[in-house]
Amino acid sequence: MSDLPRLLLIADGFASGRTEMDAAAIRRRTLDLVNAGVAFVLLRDHAADDPTFAAAAEMLATDLRAARPDVRLAVSARLDVALGIGAGVHVGWRGPTLADARAAPFFGVSAHSATQARRAAMAGAAYATLSPVFETATHPETPPLGLGPVRLAARAAGLPVFGLGGVTAPRAGLVRDAGAHGAAVLSGLLFAWDAPRTVRAYLDALGE
Repeated sequence: MSDLPRLLLIADGFASGRTEMDAAAIRRRTLDLVNAGVAFVLLRDHAADDPTFAAAAEMLATDLRAARPDVRLAVSARLDVALGIGAGVHVGWRGPTLADARAAPFFGVSAHSATQARRAAMAGAAYATLSPVFETATHPETPPLGLGPVRLAARAAGLPVFGLGGVTAPRAGLVRDAGAHGAAVLSGLLFAWDAPRTVRAYLDALGE
């Protein structure tokens, strides 16, 4: 799926909120970011119960598609919700098997090595996130991979790879130069002071 946008927003906490922002604020920020130019959004909220997640996903998907009809949407782990709103599904250690994920319009996979990204491609995944590329505040105990595995995955995986973890706008350029298709971003976008300027900085760094 090489036509995927190069900037992937991870809208984490959109249903139940996060410490930094409540759920309604995250949904508003997600809409602001799509209006500012983000064209690919992953809806993720591991803390939300099933009914809350499903209702919030349906509402947000409707709003995002009204703002940008060509927006690509994926849902983390919950295949039933993905199918219900016509979105892709993202698979990690949570969620459906790779075989079951094929029921969605497309699916992506969380990878933590070039080998895992290659396995995702062989299973039919449309993309893989590779993390953590850089050190992150949310997972300080996890050693960053660095750009070497990004280069290896980009050459060997055979699918679009999104660098994830500590990817600021300047670092997005490094990830792209290493051969990644694009960057997956959570904090750098959700908590940006100036959404339009921040989105533009990422898109410029990614050459989009």
